[in-house]
Amino acid sequence: RPEPQEFNLMFPTPIGPTGMLHGYLRPETAQGIFLNFKFCLEQNANQMPFGIAQVGKAFRNEIAPRSGLIRQREFTQAEIEFFVHPELKRHSKFVEVASLKLQLFASPQQLNAEPAVEMTLGEAVSSGLVANETLGFFIGRTY
Repeated sequence: RPEPQEFNLMFPTPIGPTGMLHGYLRPETAQGIFLNFKFCLEQNANQMPFGIAQVGKAFRNEIAPRSGLIRQREFTQAEIEFFVHPELKRHSKFVEVASLKLQLFASPQQLNAEPAVEMTLGEAVSSGLVANETLGFFIGRTY
């Protein structure tokens, strides 16, 4: 078994117009969530599903503002990662949103220049348009 070794999870960021200076800033907030997955799973009694939310700073070296008026290097990001067992994606609260009607614009409709289809989340999950109940639940909660 190899010995643990120190390494930098942050990517080097060239600073300035020439890029000769290097900085190391946190590139994404989610990295810490995935790095701490095993610890978080253990804290949840090794039971899934569970979610982790965090807010933090992330950094980019944006030289071109890309259609924006402001060149930003520092961003505040908030994200939630929700982990489910790959074979157990049912959600106990899906029934609360299953009858919610949505206009869904699936790939076949887009490719054939057809209009969006209205259906309930329950129908979308049953037909496979929405992959599983857990995803359907969160679609319904954020709609």
